Amino acid sequence: MILWVRHGQSTWNVIDRMQGHELSPPLTDLGRQQATRTAELLVDREVVRILTSPAVRARQTADIIADRLGLEVVEEPLLLEKGLEEDYASVLVRVQQLLEQDLPRHTVAVSHGDTIGLAVGLLSGRRPELPANGSITHVDPDTRQVAISMP
Repeated sequence: MILWVRHGQSTWNVIDRMQGHELSPPLTDLGRQQATRTAELLVDREVVRILTSPAVRARQTADIIADRLGLEVVEEPLLLEKGLEEDYASVLVRVQQLLEQDLPRHTVAVSHGDTIGLAVGLLSGRRPELPANGSITHVDPDTRQVAISMP
C-alpha cells in the first residue's frame, strides 16, 4: 500500500508557475508547516519506507517526514513531476513502473500533484484529480476507494 504525499507548498506554487522537472524551487514556510503536520498524521500509520521525487520541494517534505518517523529517505526519479516536454502517457508509464516494484506495505511516496493524480486515477479507476499540498492520499487495493487526509 502506498501513501501518496504531495509536497508542501513551494515558492513557485505561490506564483502559480509550472515547475515540471525543475528541481530547485524550495518549500515556503507554509510548505514546511504542511510537511510537519503531514508527518504527524503519518506517525501511527506504520510507515516503513519513504520514497521521494528528487525535486527539492519533495525532498524537503520527505526529510521532514523522515525526521519525525525516524526513517531514511530514498530518492526515486519515477516520482518526478510531469516534465514540460513530457506527455501524460509517459508519466503513466513511470507510475506503472513504480507500482510494479516490490514495495513494502506502508510506503510513503512524496511526489507532485500531477503524478499523484495519475497514480490515484490508475489505482482507483476514477478521474485523476490534483491533490492539495501536504495531503496524504491512499487507495484501498481491495475496494479501490480513495481516502484523503489533509494536514
